[in-house]
Amino acid sequence: MTVNAGTRRSGDSVVARKKTSKKWMGLATLALAPMVLLASPGVASAASQECLGNSDNSSRDIAGNWSTDHKTQSVTVQHANNTWQDWVWRGPTFQCPWNVPSCSYAWQQSKTTGWQWSAGLSIKVPIPVIGNDLASLTPSYNQSGSTTTSYTFTTNLSPGQFAQPIQVVTRRWTQGVYKGIYHTTGAKCLPSPSNPNGKAYEYTWSPDERWGSWATNLKVSDYGTYNVWK
Repeated sequence: MTVNAGTRRSGDSVVARKKTSKKWMGLATLALAPMVLLASPGVASAASQECLGNSDNSSRDIAGNWSTDHKTQSVTVQHANNTWQDWVWRGPTFQCPWNVPSCSYAWQQSKTTGWQWSAGLSIKVPIPVIGNDLASLTPSYNQSGSTTTSYTFTTNLSPGQFAQPIQVVTRRWTQGVYKGIYHTTGAKCLPSPSNPNGKAYEYTWSPDERWGSWATNLKVSDYGTYNVWK
């Protein structure tokens, strides 16, 4: 039986293998070094940056919106203790007769009222361009809605008292800040295929940074009731 000479383990072959192993270990160490550097604190990796473009082709900071991977949020920081009422609808008036001990009144109808306020939202940000995109992120923007009430409940009246069904929206003055913003690195990047002539820059997302301010008359509740007077 003939033995293949290539399988023989001589002393020289063991030494050669040890040298080869040390050589490959050195190459592996060099290959891993850049990966360790990228993972070091304070060094941004490509995965943490996004290529974004401003509508004015500038490299200003950007608020996160529907088109970005991250979204800016509005955060409430203070609100007034007191609330106030807006009567958005007044129904017909009923008076309890004077010549009865007491009476009860129920309008017993359903009413839907749409309401809207055109003022009451204030936004202050350090970069004017960003202000155009923040209204949709702010609570109670447009301050509109509708209230539906079924007046099946009854109110008790004294002789001569008036009653009128009303719909009420309760509001509270509230202010807050914005949380999360994209900061530009200043480095240019390739624009999107749909906008080959546009200018785009690399941005880094700062998720916990608070900036700017907003104030609004925030809706607390809406309901139907009776206004009773004499």
